[in-house]
Amino acid sequence: MLFLADPSTLLAQLSDLPLKPGLWETHVTTKAGPANNSAAGQSCFTAGTTLGDYLTASNKGSGAQCSISNKVQSSHGISYDTACSGSTAGSKGHMDFQLSGTDSITGTSHTTVTGSMQGKPINMVIEKTFSAKFLRSDCGNVEPMVTPKK
Repeated sequence: MLFLADPSTLLAQLSDLPLKPGLWETHVTTKAGPANNSAAGQSCFTAGTTLGDYLTASNKGSGAQCSISNKVQSSHGISYDTACSGSTAGSKGHMDFQLSGTDSITGTSHTTVTGSMQGKPINMVIEKTFSAKFLRSDCGNVEPMVTPKK
């Protein structure tokens, strides 16, 4: 379900925070109800990739309709509210991302999801923390997640 996969679905519509091209180490910690999950990985960003490009690629095929409001963007970060609706569920959230130059990103999100999933009602809060750091300009065997539009 898209709301659980990543509540930041449409950052690409509003963000041009550039990421340094190359290999990045990423960490996401998710708390949804009593469950806590952490995931780490590596992502390759090509020249011109924005954080929005990455998040859009992460949510391909979700089918949700989302809107963005209360956007505040600076050279050091971005925060905004989201409202998304799908065929059986919806979400409202607040995202906050901070950049340390072009080598490091941290962020948090707070999202409330309501509706139903597989015929069962859902009403949950999802808290996430994000971090990523630049490793090197050569991505090695890691394929780019997205190639920016020219």
